[in-house]
Amino acid sequence: MRIELNVNGKAQAIEIDDPDMPLLYALRDDLQLNNPRFGCGLAQCGACTVHVNGRAVRSCVTPVAAVEGAQITSAPIASTAGS
Repeated sequence: MRIELNVNGKAQAIEIDDPDMPLLYALRDDLQLNNPRFGCGLAQCGACTVHVNGRAVRSCVTPVAAVEGAQITSAPIASTAGS
């Protein structure tokens, strides 16, 4: 199944077998993004938070098919270089 995603302003397409696969897996494994992070896997810690159409959602429990066509924004990782 082909899913169209708009991530950080860039249109991307991925092939998935399971539409219930967590968005987190698509972002990290299929699109090779370093952020969001995997944390608890239970939507409690917030490490996997992304914005979908401007609303914060936990990508570890959000099915990738549920956000097809939405604007997805992942927060950049803060740099601590030089501190």
